[in-house]
Amino acid sequence: MIIKQRQGIEWGEVGETFMHGSKVTYHEDKHISLYNPLVPSGEILKTWFSSVNYQAFRTQPSLPLLKKKQDYQLCMNYECHPTNGVYTKIAFFDRYGDVIEEKIEKMKIFDFTYPDGSYTYQVSLLSAGFESLDFYSFSIKELNRV
Repeated sequence: MIIKQRQGIEWGEVGETFMHGSKVTYHEDKHISLYNPLVPSGEILKTWFSSVNYQAFRTQPSLPLLKKKQDYQLCMNYECHPTNGVYTKIAFFDRYGDVIEEKIEKMKIFDFTYPDGSYTYQVSLLSAGFESLDFYSFSIKELNRV
């Protein structure tokens, strides 16, 4: 079974966004503009989850389920000023919520392997000295390596 590329995982609700002094604009085409030149480097701007407590948050997971030991490609679609002002972090957790592996990338497109002992994962955008960000979407697609 091949997991098809999920078209456009979008920003979602503003509730999980770094808001301290930020100007956030939602556009009709569902992209989001974020402006805040004072965000410290390393601060998490937004996190998407593969598993959530529905009873507590009344929301569905925004990330697709992945297969263990499978290779994937994550493709971010955003424009950032200055260039490379945002990094992408992907973290994998076991069933007890302990971190198995973390990967931080400054590239918009990168490959990763879903670790064997993983139960859930998260994708986050980290500030790396950005001033403004126009975020459109991102996707995760399965790689078929022979």
